Amino acid sequence: MKIQNTLNNIFDQYDVEENRVTNSFLQTLTRNPDLLKEFLFKYFKIRIGRSSNVEISSQKEPFSSGDIKEVKEKVEGIPDGWIIIDDAIAVVFESKIYRDAIKQSQLLAHIKRIKGYSQKYLCVITPDEESPLNGIDIANVKIQWIPWREIYSLVSKNKETQSISGYLRNQLKEYLAMKEDLVGFQGINYPSGTFNSREAKIIIKSLIREIKPYIQKFYPDLKYERKSYSQDVHPYTVFHRNTWSFLGTNENFTKDIHMTFWLAETHMGIGLTIPNGAGKRWKRLRKIFKSDGLFYSFIEKLNILRDKMPNLYLEFVHRHYLGQRDGIIDGILEMDLDTVRGRKGVKANKRWLEVLRELVKNKKGYNGQLMLRVRYFYKDYSEMQTSAFKNLVVDTAHKFKDIYNYLVEE
Repeated sequence: MKIQNTLNNIFDQYDVEENRVTNSFLQTLTRNPDLLKEFLFKYFKIRIGRSSNVEISSQKEPFSSGDIKEVKEKVEGIPDGWIIIDDAIAVVFESKIYRDAIKQSQLLAHIKRIKGYSQKYLCVITPDEESPLNGIDIANVKIQWIPWREIYSLVSKNKETQSISGYLRNQLKEYLAMKEDLVGFQGINYPSGTFNSREAKIIIKSLIREIKPYIQKFYPDLKYERKSYSQDVHPYTVFHRNTWSFLGTNENFTKDIHMTFWLAETHMGIGLTIPNGAGKRWKRLRKIFKSDGLFYSFIEKLNILRDKMPNLYLEFVHRHYLGQRDGIIDGILEMDLDTVRGRKGVKANKRWLEVLRELVKNKKGYNGQLMLRVRYFYKDYSEMQTSAFKNLVVDTAHKFKDIYNYLVEE
């Protein structure tokens, strides 16, 4: 029997999103004594003895007056949770799921609630890139900031999922990863086990956010990124679907060359796209493809690029649109550059290039798009499941620089 679980994550039970996230972490701590000990010692140097009495509580019950979005402002003085150890040590929690959201007045209100304990700690968990606690100092209270990405790393250490505690860890890991902008890019991992557009959207958005500053160092004109990630399924789709984004020179990505990033069922792709509306780029392309010298120089640059990449594909797509919305593919040509060159045990077939050259030289009066694609297949790159994969994405984008410059020459 195979049962597919499409239920909400077990931690997704509170009305206010911040409460859901905090409760999920505290619930996991209650069922993971080793994780609790590691957390308390790592961040607060607190040791728990075998005979210690530990109370972990969340201060807002689901759908109570403290867990309703409309009245959230009235309950900001209530801590998000706390841990009490042997009626002497108190760790009070304040968590945020948005950057730059910490208020000093709120933290001071939390401290008042634990003034009777001999050892007082304030734990602040946020998605900020740097500590939001600069300039905040409270006498006799140790304040510790922890980014959510560190919480994600902490619960990711144990891969065991057969026990209840392991299951909760795994659920928390998935839950944190699927909250936009909370833990950042943590690799290409689909919590459901397979590619789907909802999870892919969050992964690709997190990746773009983190790589954009690095890519702009060598492509300063790529200022714009995709704003809307809606997943429309066109009624006449005949080609593969994927979830994609871009970094482009124009807010309207259809008007100029852009770098495309996408996630599909079998791979992640990176490439340069010259859309139909990029008029001056097509003028340059036609000039290249009509001149033997310029064209063979273009192919040589592709060959050099291929030697630095796991693969390189050229794609030409001819479309028309219904109601200026639904794109229908009328024709598509995609070739592996290795097929043209005769690599990987395949005989060389340069006629692919001849066909592509004719299509580009004579594109007139219809919607045509040219792409240079590199694909990283999931089965070949286990490192894609780690946050470090973003470095390879940046490096790959950088390697397109020479051919990018060639395509945008005036």
